[in-house]
Amino acid sequence: MTLKFQAKIAMFSVFAKTVTAVKRDVPSLLRAAMPLEHWKCRQNTAISARERGFTMTELMFAVGIVAILTAIAAPSLLSVIAVQRVKTAAFDLFSAASYARSEAIKRSAVVTISPRNGAFSNGYDLVVGGTVLRSQAASPGVSISAPIGLTLAFDDSGRLTTPTRYQLELTSSQISATPKRCVIISTTGRPTIHVDNNRDGNCING
Repeated sequence: MTLKFQAKIAMFSVFAKTVTAVKRDVPSLLRAAMPLEHWKCRQNTAISARERGFTMTELMFAVGIVAILTAIAAPSLLSVIAVQRVKTAAFDLFSAASYARSEAIKRSAVVTISPRNGAFSNGYDLVVGGTVLRSQAASPGVSISAPIGLTLAFDDSGRLTTPTRYQLELTSSQISATPKRCVIISTTGRPTIHVDNNRDGNCING
């Protein structure tokens, strides 16, 4: 009995010392654990910031960059659009003249390309004997000038009804630097397209 009792007392003494040591070391353990908790808190804050999206400052900065890039690219884009509009309008006139000549030969009749309200810029109609064969609406942003006092018409052999060639000049009404294009119809009735690349006002010499 005495040995067993002494053993129990020894075990209790070891347990008591262990508890005392743990109590003494709790503050140091807490201090050691704080940096980890603090790091976890900062990490959670960073994750929350990413989930939140852009801040107002970041958004305004992005909008400013887009505005600058747009201001730089806008003039070039407008120039490309103006050139394409003139190019398309010239091809439409070329196509209309070719079609009118073909119909004049096929029908053995005079086919006229009549400008609306006296100006090709307002659109035009292909007419034979009072019947409209085809119509073309006005081309936005494109001015079309034509010889004054001359009618654009093809006879039954496909030739112009006028003794001289017929020249239509197309320019951009929005950007003056756009190269002029001309649709020139010879006395034989064949249309061609010329571009005033050197911008001297003469489509013939390029």
